[in-house]
Amino acid sequence: MNACNQSNTRTGTGNFISDPTGTSISTDAFEVIYSLNLPTDIARLFEETGTGFNPDLLLPLDRIPFYENTDQMALLIGALGVDLSYCKLFERVLESADNYKHIELLADKLDLPRDIFEKSSSDLEQYINKPDSLTKLIDQVYSDMDFYFKKNDQKSLASLSLFGGWLEAMYIGVRIYQDKSILEMGDRILQQKYALNNLTGLLANYQESLMVRRYMHPLNKLKNAYEQVDIRYSQDGFKMDREERTILASVSEITYEPETLENICQIIIQLRAEIIQ
Repeated sequence: MNACNQSNTRTGTGNFISDPTGTSISTDAFEVIYSLNLPTDIARLFEETGTGFNPDLLLPLDRIPFYENTDQMALLIGALGVDLSYCKLFERVLESADNYKHIELLADKLDLPRDIFEKSSSDLEQYINKPDSLTKLIDQVYSDMDFYFKKNDQKSLASLSLFGGWLEAMYIGVRIYQDKSILEMGDRILQQKYALNNLTGLLANYQESLMVRRYMHPLNKLKNAYEQVDIRYSQDGFKMDREERTILASVSEITYEPETLENICQIIIQLRAEIIQ
């Protein structure tokens, strides 16, 4: 997508402008999303990196039945949603089914309506064998869960689920970058600078939650690390759609020091380790 020179700058051509408050970037003629989407959407960060499936990156499911804290279970549902998407990308039938069952277990503890899952659980293998159908299923489940949390004045749980999904996707991305030395994945990690701004702003609204307060300090530490990353977009083809909350751009330039990316990766790994304690 971009060329790399010795000054640790990913560049393209054309006149550049400083990045506004966007979030993430995908491919050529890519879209920068203002607001975070479902945890399963964030899994696309690592969809096209060409890496193989690594089961060691998944959450340890043996601990899931023992969690009782409502906030932590909401956070873990988001993380499991990303793991489910990761398994689906590589058509891992057994792992996908196991993750889905543990999502159902947590949902039951959170008193989420059974009808969110009833339409799918009995025919899960059928969905898993049809990747497009499974993607639609996962997105629908998370849409229904998000709607339920917000409708029942549990917006903090919706935000924690979103945080869990973002963190799990970032963790998998970081591990792929570190284990495989894929520069594109490093770019994608850096491009989450503005998604993190949106996420911390959202979580800050719910600091009555002990779980939210627990993570605000390390997330602010992560934000400070990202302040050392400069992202710019080309003026050519640049278009902002305020109604849809999106920016269209064709080329990016990312300037950073190598130790900055390493620091970001280490904070992500530490954060992820905390959610499964």
